[in-house]
Order: sequence, then C-alpha cells, then structure tokens
Amino acid sequence: MRKAELVSPRAVPLPLKATLVSIFAALVCLTGWGMPVWGQEAGGAGGAQSCGFTWSYSSDSSRIMIGEAEQRRIWTLGVEYTHLLHQGHWVRWDYAGSLMPLFEESDPTDIGTVYTYNGENVVTPQTPFRVTTVDYGPVGIEPTGKSTSVPLYARYGRESTYSAAFSPLGVRTSALQRWRVQPSFAFDLGFVVSARDIPVDDADWFNFMFAFGPGVQFITSRRSFLRLEYIYRHTSNAGLGDVNPGVDQGVVRLTMSRRW
Repeated sequence: MRKAELVSPRAVPLPLKATLVSIFAALVCLTGWGMPVWGQEAGGAGGAQSCGFTWSYSSDSSRIMIGEAEQRRIWTLGVEYTHLLHQGHWVRWDYAGSLMPLFEESDPTDIGTVYTYNGENVVTPQTPFRVTTVDYGPVGIEPTGKSTSVPLYARYGRESTYSAAFSPLGVRTSALQRWRVQPSFAFDLGFVVSARDIPVDDADWFNFMFAFGPGVQFITSRRSFLRLEYIYRHTSNAGLGDVNPGVDQGVVRLTMSRRW
C-alpha cells in the first residue's frame, strides 16, 4: 500500500552541498577556465555596475536552522543590480539588490485519509488545507469490525501561491579578480509579499527573507559573467502572524549579468 501521494527524497545536508560547490570551483580553476582574464588588469569582468537576470529553485525544505515548514518547493525569476563598493588586487566587494516579481511557493496539503481493508484502499476526501509537516506514518486507527482495526494514513496534495520578493540590502564578494573563474559569497536581506498567508493559513502575507552562501562566477567576456550559487534561504513572518513555522531551504541560484 502506498502510504501517501506526496513523496520527497531525503535532502542532502546544506554543508555537504556547499562543500561540493567549493570543490567544483577548485577543480574548474585547475582547468583552462582558471587562466587569467584575457590579459585584463585586476577587476574580473570590469565595470562598476551590473544588471542581469536571476533564477533560483529549491525542491524541498527542512529544519536546516530555524525553519519548521517541510517539503516546500520554491522557484523565483527576477533581476539583479550590483554596484562596486571596493576593488582590491584580489578581492572585489559589491552592493547587490534584487527584485523577484515571480516567486512561486508550492506547499503540501492534507486532502483526506486512506486505509486498506480486504486488499482495497478506502479513501475519505476532505477540503484541502496546508500543513507544516508531512507525516507518512499512521495518523489514527480505523475500526473494521468488533475487535479489529487497521492503521489510518493521511493523503497529501499540493497548492501553489504566487508572490513577489524584494531584496534591497545585499553584499557580494568575489576573489581571484584576474581569473576567469572566481569564487564568490553573497548575503541578501529582504521580504516576500504574497496574495495569501504563507506557508500555511494564519501565518502572514508578509514574510521577511534572508539568504547567504557560496558560488562560482564565470567570466564569459570583458563585460559579462555567469554565476552559479548554492545558498541557504530563510523566510518567516517574525511573529506578525498567529503562527510562524518559517521555511529553511538550500537553493540553487543562477545569474547572468553584464557590467558597465
């Protein structure tokens, strides 16, 4: 018998994923991409400002640090702007701000119960409601006779909520400015505004958001670059709602930008 309709693979720990990104950066630097930038002086892709498109995705959420909401899927699409704060011989610091008009969150919902009797699944549907955690074990007992009973399991579905996010405060550092492949690290602070409470009812339509993590920046031309990052992202309402489960995620983020 299949206990539930929502299946989630075991999440890879965030520190392991961050370590893999760092190892990948080191290996790439040992290849041809690790050569100096086209005879260019320190400054990588050059320019004091940049603007580009950014996309991010996370297939799951778990209690990484302080969030409690499980099995959320979130993808975003937006734009990023950066401005040079400090340029050193090897390290560059930039202000970074991003606007994500497309921020979709998919939440697990409880849609009823199911139990097996005489080899048949007996399903009891109910009005779906979003849940903080997903329990694949028995949630109760269903009597099937005067002295017999079988375990009762929850059934799960999904609902999506469309939101928008804005991160006006951020900083990014990148190293090895003379090289085509540069390790980077980012920190972002902002908020998410949605049409209804997220991640569950009675939370809040306004949530704070912060994110940080390592990345690898590929200089593709004298003015363009591609950045791949793996970041930790947290969203929560900081007590503005009746409940505040919070969402912790490991997020893959891809950014394509041009400097001037």
